[in-house]
Amino acid sequence: MFLDPRTKLLILAMTSVSVFLNKSILIECIFVSIPSILFAQARLFRPVIKNIAVFIVLLLVQLVAVPKLPVVAGGIVYMFAAYVRKLIPCLLLGLLLIRTTKVSTFLAAISRLHLPKGFTIALSIALRYFPTMTEEWGFIKDAMSLRGISFSKVGLLMHPVKIMEYVYVPMLVSASKISDEITQAAITRGIDHVGRRSSLETVEFRIWDVVFITVYIGIIALVVFDLVRGGVLI
Repeated sequence: MFLDPRTKLLILAMTSVSVFLNKSILIECIFVSIPSILFAQARLFRPVIKNIAVFIVLLLVQLVAVPKLPVVAGGIVYMFAAYVRKLIPCLLLGLLLIRTTKVSTFLAAISRLHLPKGFTIALSIALRYFPTMTEEWGFIKDAMSLRGISFSKVGLLMHPVKIMEYVYVPMLVSASKISDEITQAAITRGIDHVGRRSSLETVEFRIWDVVFITVYIGIIALVVFDLVRGGVLI
């Protein structure tokens, strides 16, 4: 099951808007379940397990802990739990786009949408930027661990200045350097070419793209129905 990059972008955009309009926990669970299935199909289980665990904990906080708290404290905890939980489907779909899409395939797909060149270049660089920064983040943590500086919650509380100096500063320097390198590499490969680009990647809509777009349209219809009827669904 390989979705077209345009399908991934479309369902991400649809989810980003509709998830904050939704008031139903049932629909919210559906929003989390679909990208989890796609991750499982791609054999990427770790992000799914971590995000679903956070989702379940926040849901239990809302359903179990909030009713037992005072009104003011309960309202604050409820807002935190509800809005962080709503971000999880968007985070999963964004990770799915980054983890399962090659830059060349993404460029081939986006070029068919006839979007502004600057927007296409920015998206392509961002798609390559985040995995590279994740890798660099691991290198920095390993280097600091060899120097006896542990990047953890305990280490952050005990040595906040050292963490800032030895972890975050190198991270910012690496971020600037990596962004320049990725941009130069993209320009070298002709990403700013004004003519029609050729590609060796085969990009086309398949039956699964139609299925998932239809499913998300159906979910949005449920969200609108729930809003109009005043919270009929759970």
